[in-house]
Amino acid sequence: MSKSSGAAGSAGAQAADPMSQYLSALPSPTSAGGGAAAASSVRAIVHQALANPKVLAGFAELRSHPAATASLDKSGTGDDPALRTLDLFAKGTHKDYAGAPPGTYLSLTDGQLAKLRQLTVVSVAQGIASEAAVASAVGGKTKKKKGRGKTKKGAAGGNATTVPYDLLRTELGLDADGNIRDLEDILISCLYSGLISGRLDQHSMSLWIEPNPDHPGQPPVAARDVTKADVPRLIAELERFLKRSRNVLAALDGAAKHSREGREADARAVLEEEMKVVAAREQAEKKMRNAIPGIDDEQGWAMAAAAASIGGAGGQAAMDLSGMEGGGRSGSIARRQTKRSRAAGGGEGFLGGSGSGRF
Repeated sequence: MSKSSGAAGSAGAQAADPMSQYLSALPSPTSAGGGAAAASSVRAIVHQALANPKVLAGFAELRSHPAATASLDKSGTGDDPALRTLDLFAKGTHKDYAGAPPGTYLSLTDGQLAKLRQLTVVSVAQGIASEAAVASAVGGKTKKKKGRGKTKKGAAGGNATTVPYDLLRTELGLDADGNIRDLEDILISCLYSGLISGRLDQHSMSLWIEPNPDHPGQPPVAARDVTKADVPRLIAELERFLKRSRNVLAALDGAAKHSREGREADARAVLEEEMKVVAAREQAEKKMRNAIPGIDDEQGWAMAAAAASIGGAGGQAAMDLSGMEGGGRSGSIARRQTKRSRAAGGGEGFLGGSGSGRF
C-alpha cells in the first residue's frame, strides 16, 4: 500500500470515528506512567475530545484506555475530575453535572455544555422509547409515569414516541417559564447532528421521535457509550428478546401444524368422495352388465353414463331401458319392434332425420 492510500484510509477512519484520532494520540502506557508531563498530555487530549462537536461517542473507550488510567488513575479509585468527566459524557446527564459538588467534574465550556445537553436529550429519548417498546411488547398493560411520553401515529404511518417539552426542560436545567426557543435550538441541533430522528410539534409541545423514512433500518435514537455497568442490563434485554422470539416461534409452529392437519383432512375427504364416485360407477356398470349379458366394459360404462344422465325420466328412453332390463330374447324383440314402428310411421329414424328410418 502506498503512503497516499494509507493516509486516505486513515482520514476516512477518522471521519467515520472522530474519537479515533484522540485515541491514537495518547502516549504509550509505559510512558504515560512516567510523570506529570504524560498526565498533562492526557488531560489536554481529554479536553480536545470533549470540545470537538463531532465527537458524540467513544468517551468510555477513552476513559478505559491504558494510557489514561496509568496517568490519571494511579490509585485505582477513578476520582480524577478528567476521568469523572469522561464518565459523565459516556452515560451521564446535565442534571448529574448541575447537581454535583464543585470539583467533581472539569469546568465545562459553553460548547462542552451544549454537547452534554445534546447527550442528555438522547438519554431521555432512549428511556421513553424503551418504555414504549416494553409497553408494546406486553400489550400496553404497563403503567406509564405521569409526565412521560406517549405513543402516537407518526407522519410516515408508523408509531411515534413523544417527549414532552416540560420533561426536557427539567432534565436540561432550563427555566420552565423561559423562552421555548432555547429548548428548540437544542433539539434542532440534535436532529441535524443525527442523534435523533423526528420532528418538533409546537401544538402538543413535544418532541416526536419517529423513524427516518429515508433510512428505515436506522434506529430513531442514537446509542450512547456502553460501559461495564450496562452489560447485565443488556444481557437481561437479550434474554427477554430471546424469550419473546421463542414464544413467537412456538405460535408459528402451532399455526403451521393446524394448517397442515387441515390440508390433510381436506385431502382425505376428497379421496373418500372420489372413491364413492368410483364405487357408484362400478355398481352402475355391474347392473348394465347383468341386464345385457355379453356387453363389454366400454359399452357398460357408456350405458351407465346414459342411465345416470336421464335419471329415471319418463318417455321413450325409459321404455327402451325397461325393455333392456327385461333381458333375453324378449327384450331384443321389443327393441326391434319399437324401431320398426318408428320407421313405418315415417317419423324420425334412429339416426335422427325424417323419412325412411334407416338403421
